[in-house]
Amino acid sequence: MLLKEVLLRDPSRNPLANNGQARIQNEAADEKMIAQLRGELSSFVCKGQYGDGMLRILESFLRSQSQASVKAAWVSGFYGSGKSHLLKMLCHLWQNTVFPDGATARSLVPDLPEEIRNALLELDIAGRKSGGLLAAAGTLPSGTSDLVRQSVLAILFRAVGLPDQYQLAHFQLWLEEQGFLDQVKGDVEAAGKQWQKELGDLYVSPIIREALLKCDPDFASSKAQVGEALRKQFPLRSTDLTSAEFLATFQQVLRRAGKGGKIPCTIFILDEVQQYIGTSVDRSVTITEIAEVLSKQLDSQVMLVAAGQSALSGQELLAKMLDRFLILVQLSDTDVEVVTREVLLQKRPAARADVEKLLSRHAGEVSRQLQGTKIGERATDQKTIVDDYPLLPARRRFWEECFRQVDAAGTQSQLRSQLGIIHESLEKLADRSLGAVIPADQLYSILASKLIGTGVLPRGIYDRISALSDRLAQRICGLIFLIGQLKTESSADIGVRATAEHIADLLVEDLTVDNGKLRTDVVAQLKQLTDDGILMRVGSEYRIQTEEGRAWDDEFRKREAKFKNNAADFDEQRDQLLAAEVDQALKGIKLIQGQAKVSRSLVTYRGQDHPQVSGETIPVWIRDGFSSTEKAMTDAAIAAGIESPTLYVFIPKKSREELLAAIATYEAAHQTIQAKGAPATQEGELAKSAMESRRKLAEGERSRLVVEIVGAAKVFQGGGNEVFGLALDAKLKSAAEDSLIRLFPQFGKADAPSAAWENCIKRARASHEQPFQTLKYEGPIEQHPVCQQVRQTIGSGKTGTQVRKELESTPFGWPRDAVDAALIALHSSQQLIATLNGTAVERGQLDQNRIPKAEFRIEKTSISLDDRLKLRKLFQSLDVKCSSGEESEKASEFLRAAISLAAEAGGDAPLPAKPSVSDLHDIQILAGNDRLAALRDVTDTLPSKIADWKKAKSLIAQREPAWNSVGRLASHVSSLQAADGALKHIEAIRVGRLLLDPTDPIPPIRSELTGIARQALNDAFQLHEAAYEHGIDLLNSSPVWAKLSEQQRAQLLTSHGVTSPTKPDTSSDSSILGALDARNLTARRAEADAVSGRVSNALNAAAILIEPKVKAISVEKAILKSADEVKQWSERQQKALLEAVEKGPVQVQ
Repeated sequence: MLLKEVLLRDPSRNPLANNGQARIQNEAADEKMIAQLRGELSSFVCKGQYGDGMLRILESFLRSQSQASVKAAWVSGFYGSGKSHLLKMLCHLWQNTVFPDGATARSLVPDLPEEIRNALLELDIAGRKSGGLLAAAGTLPSGTSDLVRQSVLAILFRAVGLPDQYQLAHFQLWLEEQGFLDQVKGDVEAAGKQWQKELGDLYVSPIIREALLKCDPDFASSKAQVGEALRKQFPLRSTDLTSAEFLATFQQVLRRAGKGGKIPCTIFILDEVQQYIGTSVDRSVTITEIAEVLSKQLDSQVMLVAAGQSALSGQELLAKMLDRFLILVQLSDTDVEVVTREVLLQKRPAARADVEKLLSRHAGEVSRQLQGTKIGERATDQKTIVDDYPLLPARRRFWEECFRQVDAAGTQSQLRSQLGIIHESLEKLADRSLGAVIPADQLYSILASKLIGTGVLPRGIYDRISALSDRLAQRICGLIFLIGQLKTESSADIGVRATAEHIADLLVEDLTVDNGKLRTDVVAQLKQLTDDGILMRVGSEYRIQTEEGRAWDDEFRKREAKFKNNAADFDEQRDQLLAAEVDQALKGIKLIQGQAKVSRSLVTYRGQDHPQVSGETIPVWIRDGFSSTEKAMTDAAIAAGIESPTLYVFIPKKSREELLAAIATYEAAHQTIQAKGAPATQEGELAKSAMESRRKLAEGERSRLVVEIVGAAKVFQGGGNEVFGLALDAKLKSAAEDSLIRLFPQFGKADAPSAAWENCIKRARASHEQPFQTLKYEGPIEQHPVCQQVRQTIGSGKTGTQVRKELESTPFGWPRDAVDAALIALHSSQQLIATLNGTAVERGQLDQNRIPKAEFRIEKTSISLDDRLKLRKLFQSLDVKCSSGEESEKASEFLRAAISLAAEAGGDAPLPAKPSVSDLHDIQILAGNDRLAALRDVTDTLPSKIADWKKAKSLIAQREPAWNSVGRLASHVSSLQAADGALKHIEAIRVGRLLLDPTDPIPPIRSELTGIARQALNDAFQLHEAAYEHGIDLLNSSPVWAKLSEQQRAQLLTSHGVTSPTKPDTSSDSSILGALDARNLTARRAEADAVSGRVSNALNAAAILIEPKVKAISVEKAILKSADEVKQWSERQQKALLEAVEKGPVQVQ
């Protein structure tokens, strides 16, 4: 049985319709286009995303028939995903295109889903109710790119048989409206011309001009004027249509195409909209406006469908159209396999059993394909292997991976290209017997020419492969090239390599023959190709060799040999790699000690001498058999003794030559890539890629060897005991847990849950008598094991940081909270003194944030109960309340209050000097019991001082206001001779600081100064009053003043400050001071002196006020021609001036 007899579709007789590529256009009625369309419909697989997308578009349109608008649709998907094919099929299914033989589009599609058939039937019903069905589709880039609305209209024009240029379509529509179309078109065709071609010459066609004049002699005065009239009426638009013009034209064309002048149910498809918009904001906005017009203003009769490679939300310009395109159809490559199986690989029912038997009989060969790789046989393959035959599942996956790499631009790897490639492969195997399978190298044969064009396949390599005379050699090299394109990074590596085994697997093209010979031939051919310099071998893999590649390989070989001959470089690289692997093992080890869950760590050491044990970490001493011996390591462990926490790791000397080769290969490849730099040719890029692959492989081998070597390492404890485990990290973790006990033998004394220690800290800060009760300890605080050690560690004094560091290190390793709890508890119980920045920390104020910088000393001074009673009594003298046990805390408050009181018991002259409190400052510097003891020593003398300070403070409050008043009075009368005696007394009080003398010196001086000030105020008033009265007399005796009215006089007196003085209030000290503060004696005397000048100014103002006002008068303007006229004019002016001057001064104008 031949393969073509197995397949339902004979590939040798049924070419792939339109080469698997759909074009959105209105097919011309020629046999070729009709045949292509028929083939596309017959092979259309309306399933998966294609069927779902089509159904959603149809149902959305049908639902909108009862609504005010139609939701537009957006179809997106990668290049070649079948967008155009789906939309083209939708067009023809929409209008159910009829073929010459009577077949319809819907009848040609195999297995059209029932729900889509039902939707199409509903569409037919809707069409009968409206103007019928219409489908218009086009690709926007084929239109005018800048005139968006005209480009969209051109698609509609073509769909209804109109010229796609706006002015030509407009002209033809006008001919139809006037009833001229048949006659004009007939005259053109009668003249032997084609209508569409002649229409393109509209402005200059003599035939159209003559035909128009026959139809309408009034259209123009002559044939020559017809062209001008056409240009005016149907101009070539250089700017786009307005939205209103677009809508009107769209409606006109649809009603013309519909039955009975109704708008038909129309699907309007715009392909490649995203490509058309590009980066143009204007086009994006216009397309959005067009979508709104078509969706909302055409009676819900137009279903707009647009397409692009990206989803609307994927790009900023497209995202703006989200509100218009609400039906989103996203296509992906999930249906590629389904389409290829149904279109190309579907089997004849009678032959399916034969295929199953074939695959079952040769299951071993199928299972062997790429065994051990990520794309090898899978359990799920049994569900599709018969459907995929003659394409084996592993090879389909191999092709898919190759597609992704050789077609980074995405132009070949999808539905369109896979249909074409599989079809071509089937066509070559059509006459082969059942058992033939598509060889994997077929992909190279089909894609080679395209890969040259895209730059993936250098021309030189292609020519070298093509020049090979042996067909197997060509196939091997083509396959090696494809495998060389696959990624080898860990995440993307599928495990396929250009080895003899994998190459032979992929070259098998017949399951029924003995392929052992093929595998032998492949090995022989690989050797021959390598010997001939066509290939180069890297380990068990092969690469295409080029001239550029040979230069890279030579450079690599030199550097590899140099590295292998340099033992020092190898030793350095090896040590670094082994150490890094050990560090990696250590990273995974988490050491937690005790109930306190203290985190511990391991620190590696690689020196020649034994590491020192100190601090909080466990030393891990690493040695290897390349530079030392296991005996030397075990001897050191034994010498350290069983109490040593050090761990000893010995890495054996293993696989030295293999590791040397891997490191040398990696270093040589890396250095070659660095030295060669960026290639300038395709062959150079390929050579670099091959070198990177070699480096990657060497890196993997190097890592494998290092893991293997380090994995065999032995671990010893102090004393020489070996620790066993499944892996190095397990050995180290087990040994480290034992080492923790050796490193921190005192840890158990402070081992408690962290929550318990936190509770202890809270109780200690609150001065609880039993802060360690949570730990089930209720003895004296200072006798708790942790507190005992803390006191011992502090000794003569240490900072909190020093205490923590010592007790967190070996041999203690205590949790920080345990150390802090002990410090706070001892401080609260007044057994420790803590100072911060020279100031004692009060009881209860020490917290964990203050501990690091605080300085701690052991409290040595004792205070008896009697002493505490005296202190509390002393504190009461300043109203400082103190309960039992609060003496230390309240001492600070008392000292601050006493120092403040002393500062208020004196001051600047005339007050006595402030009392000295240096003794109190000295006490304030002390802390704890030392401070209390110092206060105890002054309990006999300090109370009397406090009483004196209180009395002085009270006296100051009484006398200081009077002193300030005397000072103000003195400043006002200091220029008077009568005040000299009082001023001398004031100075004596200031110099002698006598303000607080038992006999108050202020009252007599205040009385004397008050009398002097009263007399001075009265004298100044009398002087001012006499000057005022004299001034008024002068005014009243003036004849000018007499001419004024009372109101005018009052206004002038007020405005010039001639007012009667007010007698000052001298009834009391305070009123006298208020009067002088408001206006001093000098100012009052100046007021009296100023009266005469103010009176003079008032008189001058009065004279101006009574002076007559000047009146402006104009003389008559005239042209005088004789002496008589001059005389008459003069008389008239004389008369007018005389009459005016009688009333007052005049100004002639």
